[in-house]
Amino acid sequence: MISDGNRPQIREKNIIDIGHETLKTFSLTHNYNLWIIHLLAPYMGKNILEIGCGIGNLTFYLQKFGKLSCIDISDYYIAHMKIDYPNIRFYNYDVSDRSITVLKKEGFDTIVCVNVLEHVRDDLTALRNVHEILDPGGRLLLYVPALRQLYGSVDADLDHYRRYDKAPLESLLKDAGFEIEKLFYSNFLAIFGWFFNSKIQRKKELSFWQTILFDKFVPYLEKIEKKLKPPVGMTLVAIACKA
Repeated sequence: MISDGNRPQIREKNIIDIGHETLKTFSLTHNYNLWIIHLLAPYMGKNILEIGCGIGNLTFYLQKFGKLSCIDISDYYIAHMKIDYPNIRFYNYDVSDRSITVLKKEGFDTIVCVNVLEHVRDDLTALRNVHEILDPGGRLLLYVPALRQLYGSVDADLDHYRRYDKAPLESLLKDAGFEIEKLFYSNFLAIFGWFFNSKIQRKKELSFWQTILFDKFVPYLEKIEKKLKPPVGMTLVAIACKA
């Protein structure tokens, strides 16, 4: 992992500016969003908490599995989400703040955390809070960017504190109290594009058109990775249980 001391210096940005353009881009990557849902669906329960709902790129799909509640650090996002999803309960919490543990009474059997933990400075505290909120026997479905060697200019611009390697992520989850059910890489092909853009060209933001083009190939990549599990990938997926 990249420590705070080694993290590249980035400009100050408010919470809306940090990820809003990226979220808008990924709202158009329907194949990619569905791929994430397909990876997590076999482990989904009936009372679900989505951490970091943003503008709802995955919320639309998650609500179909059962009762859904969502949290986000941005009251701006929450205000807009309440308009789009009046039947979903939204909370304004920071996952690394102890105040979130008040949600323990909600009896969540599933907590979904997709592309959020890398934005959290104290990821161990965040995971311990998640563990406390989750009902016994429940699952955390975690999706994070992988391979610390890939950390570069795009990560810094997106306010990523780190990317994750497999063994350290497993240790982190165990330190937070979880038992690992599954831990695997996904999205092998994207490694090359990310490396070129972030490490060689040192771009400061995701390319809109590259992202949209990549989405066109996702259905084929998903089929390939169902048959041939990649030994490494752009993403790590963890299915972690609370005993």
